[in-house]
Amino acid sequence: MAYSLVLNSSNNVNTTTNTQFKYNFLGGNFHAEDMEMCVSSITIPYSFFNVSQFYNNQIFQLIFPTGATTATLTITLTSGFYTVTDIQNFIQNQMISAGYYLINSSKQNVYYFTIATNTTYYTTQIVCSAVPTTLPSGYSYASSGAYSTSGGLPSTSNQVPQLVILSTNTFGTIIGYTAGTYPATATQASGVYTTTGTLTPVGSTVNSIVIRCSILKNNVTVPSDILDGFPINATFGSNITYNPSFEKWITVNNGTFSNFYINFVDQNLNTIYANDPNIAVTLLIRKKTNSKI
Repeated sequence: MAYSLVLNSSNNVNTTTNTQFKYNFLGGNFHAEDMEMCVSSITIPYSFFNVSQFYNNQIFQLIFPTGATTATLTITLTSGFYTVTDIQNFIQNQMISAGYYLINSSKQNVYYFTIATNTTYYTTQIVCSAVPTTLPSGYSYASSGAYSTSGGLPSTSNQVPQLVILSTNTFGTIIGYTAGTYPATATQASGVYTTTGTLTPVGSTVNSIVIRCSILKNNVTVPSDILDGFPINATFGSNITYNPSFEKWITVNNGTFSNFYINFVDQNLNTIYANDPNIAVTLLIRKKTNSKI
């Protein structure tokens, strides 16, 4: 006979991570001898940000040519789940606020820095275009900020914006760039600079989920408390569900327990920081079938 154990948000014991849960046995103790445990079902909200203070990957800089000099725009991404397109949109909003754009004859904003996904090479591509020294025909200045007057435009031609990946954080891992300045110099003879990252972008920090349980004795894994693992099969903001197609029983340590903990960690056994603890986990625990009852 197997016992069914259910954990939900009421079992959450870590409001910082929302991925550690404690189950208290009825009566305060549970005697385990020759027993085993497996997962019956799991539902967990996909609420893990890929950009946050926990990953130290929110800050980077853009250097813009302005007059006879340059100005640095420090951008801090708000904690959230970002695709490269989302990052580009965030950058554009910052450029609008600071006035680093012009308006073409179709009343569309023209930006001189772009970041986009290059699916062919599985990289992220940046394109930096020269900011004009005079207002192009049919264009108008930004409504406010740096390029709102002729004095804000660069005084030297072929000057492009530069992306700065700081060595003090890990923003570069998201887009696949090492720390540095891209391009290294603002002057580009062709008036355009484009490059792709040399690293594989890590757009999703958590690619699968591993479950650890404090009372297990899994002798063939390190660490020995691994209960199970499952892939992320949902989009951000929806529920990840896991219903094993067969029972994967793991040995429980012999002893008497008043409680146990389960932790959700990522594929590299790193802590997952979730925003929503509203999980539903059903575990089964039973006497080993080859043991005498």
